[in-house]
Amino acid sequence: MSQPGTVALDVQHDGTVQAIAFSPDSTLFASGGSDSVLRVRTTATGTAVDVPSAGFVSSIGFSPDGATFAVADFEEVSVRNSSTGSALWHGPVAPGTSVNSVRFTPDGRTLVAATDAVVARFDAATGAPILPWITVDTPLIADLDLSRDGARVALAIDERHGGDHRLAGSARVLDLAAGTELGRLTPDNAVFAVAFSPDGSLVLCCAADDTTRMFEAEGGAQLWPAEGDVDDEVTAPSCVAFDPKGRWTVVGGSDGFARILEAESGVERGRAPKLAPGLPDPGFGAVTHVAFSPDGKAAASASIDNVVRLFNLDGKEHYAVATDEVMAMGFSPDGRWLGLGCWGRALLIDNGEPGPIG
Repeated sequence: MSQPGTVALDVQHDGTVQAIAFSPDSTLFASGGSDSVLRVRTTATGTAVDVPSAGFVSSIGFSPDGATFAVADFEEVSVRNSSTGSALWHGPVAPGTSVNSVRFTPDGRTLVAATDAVVARFDAATGAPILPWITVDTPLIADLDLSRDGARVALAIDERHGGDHRLAGSARVLDLAAGTELGRLTPDNAVFAVAFSPDGSLVLCCAADDTTRMFEAEGGAQLWPAEGDVDDEVTAPSCVAFDPKGRWTVVGGSDGFARILEAESGVERGRAPKLAPGLPDPGFGAVTHVAFSPDGKAAASASIDNVVRLFNLDGKEHYAVATDEVMAMGFSPDGRWLGLGCWGRALLIDNGEPGPIG
């Protein structure tokens, strides 16, 4: 077995890798981006399946049973056989509009696909549209998350685009089947990212007004920070995640730190990287991606100074690995691997055997 932090698999690409995904059993790793081939590899041996691409792969998602995977590739969405890569069906969401995200619902029957302004649903087996679709009146959909039961979708809305260029945005929760809005939080600027708590009752979001906020999915009531409570240190958060049990969150900021916050209160428990006492801040690069391990005992971050870190809840590092610029990041479902999409390649980092990080 290799040491934690070792690159276990290096999948070469001809362009940027903007999308990665693991199969539910962690045996397959898919990567795609700006080149003409989407690559699927076995995590154990690297055995290859190559799939033609238009060169604009922005999202990949495996079905819950692992038999198929979905791809957002420029204007089309497709569902493919995981063993052969052959397409079961493909087509546009809206002709002339790029597809940015694809997700299967937990039962595997529905594929959810999003553009800048539309959240669409398709029969996962046939590609038949399932109506109604959700249309956002003022694009852009900057991020989305599905609740674990597949009943709700959370949207991060950035209103700085379009004809009026408003410095505005919102985090919205909608019933996926009906398209009705259940809750909304409106910060003072664009919202960058959203994440559901495991039970779907809460949503964490971060915005361009330098705030991270927790609110109730139904009704939109803000839980923290309290009204008028301003953090003394502006972190310019841009990425967020919940731990699998809903007790902790991780937030990445432009100051170079990934902070572990208590979900109930927003109080910081730890941060990575840790600074040695008495030494000046070395000026870490902005954190662009964060994720929790499946057991919730560790979190990972990637930053623009081209370092990926795995750390425990107190911020103690398990490893720090130098990489190319990271465009996508995620844990395998078994926690053994950290997958990265970078400039010119996709990587599997070995996290070591499951267990607590000292």
